[in-house]
Amino acid sequence: MHTLKLNIQDNVFDKIIYFLQNLPKDEVYIVEDKIINQPRVENSEETLEVQLFSNHTANLIEDWKDDTEDAIWK
Repeated sequence: MHTLKLNIQDNVFDKIIYFLQNLPKDEVYIVEDKIINQPRVENSEETLEVQLFSNHTANLIEDWKDDTEDAIWK
């Protein structure tokens, strides 16, 4: 008997589980199914892209450029 530990991306997980569950039950047993929540990397490409878009959009809204707008938060 062998034990296999895999890290599987969410987009293929369902396919792998479907395959494993359709193998003979007496030959394959899923011992553990654990979700690993990985911390979000602040400098990831996705985060950077959102931040750049956000900064660009904020500069297009005239009301947000007005210094008096910030006064309500003080």
